[in-house]
Amino acid sequence: MASSSSSTPSQERDAQLLAVGKQCSDPACLLVDFLPFKCQHCELSFCQEHFKVDAHKCPKYDESKYNRIAPNCPLCNIPVAVRPGQDPNVRMDMHLEKECSVVTGKVKSKSTPLCARGTCRKVLFSPIRCTSCRQQFCPAHRFPGDHNCSAPPAPAKYNANKSLANLSASAQNLNSKAVAAGTAAMDAVKNSIATVSTPTPRPAGSSSSTPSVLPFSKMDRRARAERESKLKAMQARAKKGLLREDEMRILAAEEAAARDRKDCVIM
Repeated sequence: MASSSSSTPSQERDAQLLAVGKQCSDPACLLVDFLPFKCQHCELSFCQEHFKVDAHKCPKYDESKYNRIAPNCPLCNIPVAVRPGQDPNVRMDMHLEKECSVVTGKVKSKSTPLCARGTCRKVLFSPIRCTSCRQQFCPAHRFPGDHNCSAPPAPAKYNANKSLANLSASAQNLNSKAVAAGTAAMDAVKNSIATVSTPTPRPAGSSSSTPSVLPFSKMDRRARAERESKLKAMQARAKKGLLREDEMRILAAEEAAARDRKDCVIM
């Protein structure tokens, strides 16, 4: 009796393995599957053979909600969406009366692009643009050989010689304008210099012996200052009796010249 009540290690191992998996919910199967599938409608676990809706005849599966196909309009070839529980025939009649472009003559603006190939016309959620013809295509017709690509005409060749000639002509025009502007500026400067250097004509009644009074330049003022300082130095030496006879004669001549320049006006 003691041996029958005690469990063997193999039985314990089998019990642990059975606890990992789940039993198939199909009453005709009841297979323990270690990787079970869970039905999204009835939320029961099934094996690989019975996890599909048709295999276990799911009672909560509504075919009108999940297995719906949008029929295409026989005139405009546009898919007509049918709401859950709505009769497809009623929805198609409504489309033909109000929405079909062939019957009503109204073309509905398309917000999404379509494949540019005439026999495809698929809605493009991620269009691919051809590098040759620059049109948008679906992945199946993205290559030039699949959509009979017709590349746009090549642009006219760039004439390098003509462009260089135009550049040289414009450069010559600018150069001539610059030379003309420089010549005009030089002529204006020469005219202004000539106007300043031309002496003012004397009045008719003025005496010819009176010299014209012109402002002293910096050199004249410096020379006069040097002569005055030299005269003062010689006069100081003469008071002390340090001059020679020739220096006395030079001092007398300088004093006479200084007396003659007293009437000059310093500008």
